Amino acid sequence: MPVPGAQEPVLDFSDPYNVKETALFSFNPLVYLYFMLSFLLVPYPIYQLVAKRYNWETNNKTMARHYSDLLLGLSYGTLLFVFGNYTRAFSWITVVAFYPSLFGYALIAELPFTKTSLPNIKNWPFGMWVVFLTAVAIILAFAAFHIYWAATLALPFVIYYVCSLLVPIFLFTISIALIKENNKNWTRTFIHGYRVRWATSRHPGSSMNKKKTSDEEEQQDEAAVNPESSTSVDPVTQHQPIVPELYNPYTRTLSLHLHHWQIFYVLAYFTRFTHPVSQVGAGIVLACYMEGICAYGYDQLLND
Repeated sequence: MPVPGAQEPVLDFSDPYNVKETALFSFNPLVYLYFMLSFLLVPYPIYQLVAKRYNWETNNKTMARHYSDLLLGLSYGTLLFVFGNYTRAFSWITVVAFYPSLFGYALIAELPFTKTSLPNIKNWPFGMWVVFLTAVAIILAFAAFHIYWAATLALPFVIYYVCSLLVPIFLFTISIALIKENNKNWTRTFIHGYRVRWATSRHPGSSMNKKKTSDEEEQQDEAAVNPESSTSVDPVTQHQPIVPELYNPYTRTLSLHLHHWQIFYVLAYFTRFTHPVSQVGAGIVLACYMEGICAYGYDQLLND
């Protein structure tokens, strides 16, 4: 077994000063500790105290829910830290931008016309539309800068950077497909339709394909009077076509609710550069993400 040299690192943690901006992942335990303290463990209790003091809108969380949210915060935060390259990107600029943005977002969310949600978009008041469109414009401006900055780095980084948007798009598409499957019973309805066509094709002379005869009309008249005695019988073969019944195992309806914590959490993976504009952007998106967690918790994308 080879013995490491005197200068050879044993654990090989990422060096914050030597990690490239094009690195797809990195990890340094000390920077990770600073990251979690700055953006989760310190702001979470502070927000709870301030929100209670000024009676801001929050979910009434139990001690178990607070504990669960903190554990989820550590899990989500670890993924973000590693794959967002925050070993390299973490900066005091991000921390300074974070806290005003956290409480600034909370104050905006307390305005009377912003107390609504994305699923209720058709009923948004004018003020909510102004806030929403302003936020979209700011996000697009930051996105344009980040794509430009990624393009200045060595290839093929910008390709990975832009194409990584396919990950949340894929997950969102899967969510919509699951809703359609659950609410419309898509797969089984398609298979059932195929089986009906297949069963019909095996009985080309059945009442499903033939024109109605006088006997069939009498059968239908009798079925209208006594539905329980009616059967769909093939007049040629005197056998009923075997058509399986449509089975639906879903007893609840699913709905989609895209929360702002999910949107800004995804955006935080892209503010991964050492440029001051990117570090300010990181502080803003991390603040908007954490505001959702502090106030409401990790609410789900799909609800039943």
